[in-house]
Amino acid sequence: MPADIYDWIAELRSGQWVLDIGAGAGSFPAAEFSCAWLALDDDPATFHTVVRNSRVTGKAHQLPVRDGSIDLVICHHSLEHLAPLDETLAEMGRVLKPGGRCYISVPNGHGLCDAIYRLVFLGGGHVNRFGRDEVVGLAERRLGVRLVGWQTLYSSFVYLRKLMELRGALPPDLPRRMRYIAGLPPGWVGGAQRLLYIGTRVLDRWLGTGLAVYGWAFFFERNPTAEAVEQPGFVNVCLYCGTGQPAAGAAHGRLNCICRNCSQTYPYFRPFRHSI
Repeated sequence: MPADIYDWIAELRSGQWVLDIGAGAGSFPAAEFSCAWLALDDDPATFHTVVRNSRVTGKAHQLPVRDGSIDLVICHHSLEHLAPLDETLAEMGRVLKPGGRCYISVPNGHGLCDAIYRLVFLGGGHVNRFGRDEVVGLAERRLGVRLVGWQTLYSSFVYLRKLMELRGALPPDLPRRMRYIAGLPPGWVGGAQRLLYIGTRVLDRWLGTGLAVYGWAFFFERNPTAEAVEQPGFVNVCLYCGTGQPAAGAAHGRLNCICRNCSQTYPYFRPFRHSI
């Protein structure tokens, strides 16, 4: 079981393939790899301008990939957007090698974070709603894999910052609710995000709720050699870019830490429960 997805990516060598489904600008742009990487999305406008991988425009339920040719399938914050779901999972299983691996991360479709996202963005393209056990069961049955590890993902409600980015350039077809929220003073939206970030973690620590949980990351293998284990989650997640990091590796005072990805400062939380 890897410490994280970056370990799996780093293990792959030249001649081995990663398939990044619903890649957008790239699921893990900071990853270092020597393998072949195929990024697939149905919207070519989302592809990043820096060429580090092969790109193809296509549908997840009709993958333009040979049977049994992929060593690692990545579906990072994408499966909630993909329909038809059964056909998509069947295609993922079809292209995965007999000894292949699969990484899936999804939001908790019954949690606070996803509920706020769907409310603010009028669904936001989320067409599937998952619980933890449901994702594991679907993947194991349809892909022919077994769970080898998982990690709880904590939210920073970073999607609220997208509304601030719309100020001054509101698309003409933007729905009325989003237009109204985007027109609010930036401090109000940023303050709401900060309040949600701090408040949910305080409640989770003291009352045992899961309000700060975004969802989960799951690691699957075709030929597992050990029982599934839970990896500790990162309770400190950047308000600006959404990157999580272990508390021990964050430069922080008593109240703040610095994001290792974008160098922004945001509130620091001492880990609780199964987090680091």
